[in-house]
Amino acid sequence: MPDGAVAIVTDSAACLPAELAAAHGVIVVPLQLLAGSLSGMDGEPGLAAAIEAAVAGGERLTTARPSPERFVTAYRQAAAAGADAVVSLHLSGQLSGTVGSADLAAAESPVPVTVVDTRQIGMGLGLAVLAAAVAAGVDRPASEVAAAARRYAGRARSFFVLDSVRMLLASGRLPGERPPPAAAAGPAVRAAPGRPAAPPLAARPILEIGAGRIALLERVRTRAAAADRLVELALGSTDELGSGAVVAVQHVAAADRAAALAIRLRTALPHIGNLYLTEASSAIRAHTGPGMLGISLGPDPAAR
Repeated sequence: MPDGAVAIVTDSAACLPAELAAAHGVIVVPLQLLAGSLSGMDGEPGLAAAIEAAVAGGERLTTARPSPERFVTAYRQAAAAGADAVVSLHLSGQLSGTVGSADLAAAESPVPVTVVDTRQIGMGLGLAVLAAAVAAGVDRPASEVAAAARRYAGRARSFFVLDSVRMLLASGRLPGERPPPAAAAGPAVRAAPGRPAAPPLAARPILEIGAGRIALLERVRTRAAAADRLVELALGSTDELGSGAVVAVQHVAAADRAAALAIRLRTALPHIGNLYLTEASSAIRAHTGPGMLGISLGPDPAAR
């Protein structure tokens, strides 16, 4: 990093592939993962298998924000590499206390830190981070880098589908939705006369990140219908975002479905720019469970 540069810091909820973060010089601070007596940092080698074993044994997986000390370490790392300012971009403050930890750490940083609540999560946050990195790469000051990230995050759209909302409900991150445990995955779908009703898991919720919160858009019956709806939502969103829009497909333990969706999106949206395909971080998996499939879309990060 050249002297005088603006460094970009984010958290692991951004779901940025390691090679992409490294290519843009982004420092990623991991969230903490908790499952029974198991505790570790998101992305820690060997932790994923241990987490899966704990969850299979009946433990609930959850997350905790990084400590302020971890952010202080990241800010010092940026300063040591030659940065004279840091823009620190994080998942929605309505979903996590991570922004608060970053704010506390900023007071102990050796260089000025601007903390930004992007009101996004997953690759919606990740795309805003890339937009900030692009702005920092053309020597814009920290105030302009932060402003560019806020504008980008405000335009980004994120949609995702779950096989069940049970884990999201348990974490309290789906306001207004409090069905009893037997119906936590959604209401039974009405059957045709003479046929039994479909089980609750057949109703798959499609959700959107908006105003920093997770909101239920609708429910569909099958995974195929969910993929169709994600394509429709992407078409509508890219019409608003214009040529060169970027798209990220992310998943939790659904690699084949994600790859198929990426192919469909590239065919349906020939005018888009980069299309990223990534597995969501364990911090996301903790609240969605396996089977999550999502898309995030934003304008061309290089556009002014």
